[in-house]
Amino acid sequence: MKGKVALSGMAFYGYHGYYVEENKLGNHYTVDLVVETEFERMDDNLESTLNYENLYKTTDEVMKKPLKLLETLAFHIGKKILTENKSALKVLVRVNKMQPPIGALCEKAYVELEVDREDIF
Repeated sequence: MKGKVALSGMAFYGYHGYYVEENKLGNHYTVDLVVETEFERMDDNLESTLNYENLYKTTDEVMKKPLKLLETLAFHIGKKILTENKSALKVLVRVNKMQPPIGALCEKAYVELEVDREDIF
């Protein structure tokens, strides 16, 4: 049976960005995930599903490594989730950068990327 496991609004502080100032000062980010999966059975055991605590930990590990582009960051998150979870079929990753340095007021900039198993090999 196919289904989805999702996490919304995971908050991080990271040092991602194209400009040197962004790498030094850092910024607030939120990440949303929707992971499509194949549930083998519905037996009320954690081992029978994707553990969203592990999905958070995987996302946190990637967020700790500075990258220049949100696109690259989203891809690395999706790739790591697919690599570590055999039952995950596809990952929709949305990385939100709060108040991006664009020279004007802007609540957030974001990238949304769908990563499929075929994209990682």
